[in-house]
Amino acid sequence: MITAMIRRNFTVFPFYPALLALGLFAFVGCGEAEKEGGTGAAQEEVGIAANSGQLTPEQQQEVLNGIMRAKAQEQAEGLGGGRVKVNGAWEYKGYSYLSPDPNAAIEVRLVAVDITVSGHTEFFDIDDIEIVDGASLMSYGSDPHATPLALDGGLLKEGDTILAPPKENRWLLIYGYPKKSPTYRLYYWGRELTPEALEFKESGIELPFPPAEEE
Repeated sequence: MITAMIRRNFTVFPFYPALLALGLFAFVGCGEAEKEGGTGAAQEEVGIAANSGQLTPEQQQEVLNGIMRAKAQEQAEGLGGGRVKVNGAWEYKGYSYLSPDPNAAIEVRLVAVDITVSGHTEFFDIDDIEIVDGASLMSYGSDPHATPLALDGGLLKEGDTILAPPKENRWLLIYGYPKKSPTYRLYYWGRELTPEALEFKESGIELPFPPAEEE
């Protein structure tokens, strides 16, 4: 996401970069496209000013960094006075574009967390919810495979809409997570969303796999 590198500087969990170095979460596939108004738009704005001769390369980078910091701050405060309620979590067997690296130093599985968000602001970023070991508080990262759900917990049907903040939204978040970690916590920009460590259930909703392509 647009604030991935900035968020790492803010996070309260210092171990995540080391996990990346180990190749723990070498996922295949790609995540959600950059949000409108992200670094691409910021770079375009800076590029226009640069082409007009207004900014040196050093000034361009300084302006871009300032834009990114401002957007990161908006996202960090995006939950506002709202809350995140965990409806359940389980070892995940359904479809996801995430795929844990079988050669990672730590054996990994996919897990799903079903949450309801309410009272949040338009700047709240679902991708910034971070999953953390319930005992050691070691972070296993953010940017989950996020899928909106109906408020009753089922899959959205054609024509269903997601209500704008601060109305309730329900989401299925899929993460890579160590097999030997039985509990978890959720954080958003250093703010704990779960009052205590939670356990994974045996099963829950699964996304259907796409139909096989015809040869």
